[in-house]
Amino acid sequence: MPRTSSTAYALLGLLTIEPMSGYDLALVVRTSVGHIWSESYGQIYPTLRKLAVRGLVNRKTERHRSKPDRHVYSITTKGRKELTAWLAVPPQPEIPRNEMLLKLFLGAQASIDVLVANVERMVQEHGALLQKFKRIEHDEIDKNLQYPDAPFWKMTARYGQTEMEAHLKWAEETLEALRKIAKQQNSSLEARKEKNYARG
Repeated sequence: MPRTSSTAYALLGLLTIEPMSGYDLALVVRTSVGHIWSESYGQIYPTLRKLAVRGLVNRKTERHRSKPDRHVYSITTKGRKELTAWLAVPPQPEIPRNEMLLKLFLGAQASIDVLVANVERMVQEHGALLQKFKRIEHDEIDKNLQYPDAPFWKMTARYGQTEMEAHLKWAEETLEALRKIAKQQNSSLEARKEKNYARG
């Protein structure tokens, strides 16, 4: 069996919801699974063509007079079987990369103000993501409970919310610790200044 990329399985999975064009799929990725999975147009269109060649999806062309042709893809029985087989395989572990945490790990070499700014920036970004996940759950999932996938969509949305809440709790504790270190450093600096002044 030819090796199939994870991009292909992601697209097959999304096509179980309903037939979609490449543009539709990119939009669904952005608005639904974007917090756990990303795909670019440059990945989606070539992959759809390969899936069609392998008979895992069908392509139907919708012709419009004033617009470019629209290619709509639907998953085939063969595609569903391959997707089911892939879903049964344990997920591959991923090695995380977090530049902010790496810089914090090396924080003794940096200014506390810089580290505080990095964490505060994370608070803003993750706070916005938390609100986004809540909106997704309310506006996208709760209004589409007729889909059999809805309970599973809700689980992934809750994962995003819970993860962001944990990040924000960690950030609150970390900012408190960083400010305590800054206060200690300032006290030590003042003490040295007073000592030097006394000697002078």
